[in-house]
Amino acid sequence: MKSVWYACSAELTSALVEARPGRWWLSAVALALTTACSTDSSRDQPTIPLPTGHYEGPITYRGSELRVALDLREATPGQLQGDISFPENPGLSFPAGQLRYKEPQLRLEQDPTQPGGISLQALREGDFLRGVLSWDSAQVDFVWVRRGEAAPRGYREQEVKLRDVGLGQSATLRLPEDTLLRHPAIVVLGVPAAQAARLTRQGFVTLTLPTTIPTDSGATAAVSAALTLLRTQSAVDSSKVGLWSRGPATPWAVAAAAQAQPQATFVVLEGAPARTADEAKAYQVLSQQRIPALGHYAALDTSLNIPDNYRRLRGVLGARRNGMVRTYPRATAAFIVPGRAATNGQWQWPTPAPGYWEGLTDWLRLVTK
Repeated sequence: MKSVWYACSAELTSALVEARPGRWWLSAVALALTTACSTDSSRDQPTIPLPTGHYEGPITYRGSELRVALDLREATPGQLQGDISFPENPGLSFPAGQLRYKEPQLRLEQDPTQPGGISLQALREGDFLRGVLSWDSAQVDFVWVRRGEAAPRGYREQEVKLRDVGLGQSATLRLPEDTLLRHPAIVVLGVPAAQAARLTRQGFVTLTLPTTIPTDSGATAAVSAALTLLRTQSAVDSSKVGLWSRGPATPWAVAAAAQAQPQATFVVLEGAPARTADEAKAYQVLSQQRIPALGHYAALDTSLNIPDNYRRLRGVLGARRNGMVRTYPRATAAFIVPGRAATNGQWQWPTPAPGYWEGLTDWLRLVTK
């Protein structure tokens, strides 16, 4: 470092001596030499590699321990990609929706667009990450150790543009990394990225629409464009392309699934609003066109009167062989059973609604076989 400074100092002194008073370019010469010196000096600074690898360790809350793993990869030069997993409860695993690293601090959020969820802040200390994990209202300290390289994701992810819908936004396409040439595919609307990623790892191409999709005819246009885009993908079996929609935009999404040419092969409806008989009629087209449909409601979803909505949706779907409606008790609108204290005071960590994922994937395999 000293040799760089001395060389630059000599060049700067020579420039000042040779320059006569009053010459306007004197300051420009000095500035150029100073900038060059700064650049050359920065090259001598050591480059600290990103904290890539497989980290694991426990978190403990109210006497209950849960093991956690964090896989960090350098997806592009200088850019980290991360996944949180729970070996004892894989249904809670997720890809990081937002990840920032500035030596030595790591910040990770499950989904910055949704309230609650999981986030963490940690400091890198050699082969360790030490920090705080927040899960809804719970905060726990942790120390995780690096144990080798990060596991591969099992899928590729890329951003794609939807044509002719005026959204000005991209959707997320996930493609399984396996040996199959063609896969069933599904447009995902209103469903967390964690579940779309999990389905991709099980052999489905998924196209996740942005959360800013409107809950009106704009959703119909977006889903139509997404179905068309999926059918153009070389990795997709165009005869097995469907829809998985959750929440208030579902009636509009169903219209797109029925109007598509060819129509969607199957439809999954979650938290579908059917507050009145007229609103429930939006789903009759599935029965009329014999599109296999699966309806899900979560008992703790406060946005709907679940018993009434269940009854109305079942009335238009449940009378036929390929129509099915299920309600999951003790589950929130995200189909998660919330964390709670047991009678002995020990904490019970959140879990996916029992039978939810298995029932969903079994049904999808049935209608796409």
